[in-house]
Amino acid sequence: MQLRAIAKGMAIGAAAGMAGYLLSSAGSSEKNRLRRRTVKAAHAIGAVMDGIADLLH
Repeated sequence: MQLRAIAKGMAIGAAAGMAGYLLSSAGSSEKNRLRRRTVKAAHAIGAVMDGIADLLH
């Protein structure tokens, strides 16, 4: 198994779970803002994981 793929999956799963919780309790204007922030956070997490993977290799 690749450590990089496992770490990305775990990070995206955690972000999705947190986003689902926040969206379930948010108002309509807050939902759009949360969606944009969640997408940005997921991309940032992916970039961090890529950087860590590059350092380990």
